[in-house]
Amino acid sequence: LKELYHLSSRNLKIIMRNPALNHIRLLQHVFVAVMCSIAFFQLEPDKERDMAGALFLMVVLTSLFGLFNNIQVIPTELPLFAREYRSGAYYILTWFFSKVFTEIPASAVLPLIFNTICFFTVFEVTNAVKFGYIWIICYLTVQASTAVAFFASVLGWTPLNALALSPAFYAPSFIFSGQFILIENVREYMEIFQILSFLRYGNEGAIIVFFGHYGGKTYAKKGNATIADLKMDEDALWNKDLPALVGITGMYYILALILLYTRTHFRI
Repeated sequence: LKELYHLSSRNLKIIMRNPALNHIRLLQHVFVAVMCSIAFFQLEPDKERDMAGALFLMVVLTSLFGLFNNIQVIPTELPLFAREYRSGAYYILTWFFSKVFTEIPASAVLPLIFNTICFFTVFEVTNAVKFGYIWIICYLTVQASTAVAFFASVLGWTPLNALALSPAFYAPSFIFSGQFILIENVREYMEIFQILSFLRYGNEGAIIVFFGHYGGKTYAKKGNATIADLKMDEDALWNKDLPALVGITGMYYILALILLYTRTHFRI
């Protein structure tokens, strides 16, 4: 635990020493949120399809930020990690989880800022419960995309290779998110991509929360009818979507850790 604390503290100090990068990340979220707000400004209650599209964009864009902001976190520090690991400074597990824990504050605060701007300008509602649910869903989706970024970065090993690999992991999740093809219409031999699509669970969860009974009556004119039209089940939020996001996140982190162990012992 002491090693984990010291490594996490060092990682935070490194992040704080680069305020320009932190400002760029913040401006990135604010700028894109403002663009979405302008595009979908104050949707009327009968624009259910546009509302679903706005919710999908909120989930997708926050997850993209999580992916690309973390895709080079591990490769850029591998030379230092290899040198310190050879000297016996710490365990691989400790170093890996220090990187994971260091990214948690940004993955919580930045989506909160993004969603605050989008939610209250696009939907013109003040339902704090629905907003809180959607923020949690976006946060878990960002965690899933961050875990994918960690796995792709270890697999690529170098910053350029990791960046090149990232679309291969993100595209299937995007295609099978349920926004372009209904979940029930996916062919059997492609179901594995649907099952592993973290965007599917994030998108479905956000739609269920907004159009469903969570936090009271929805702002949309056709609430539950929209969920039914999209072939979704309101009970799926707690029974499937949230557990699936946590499970996919854990799976990719475990795979990244196993791969890091394998590649480290092979190279060092």
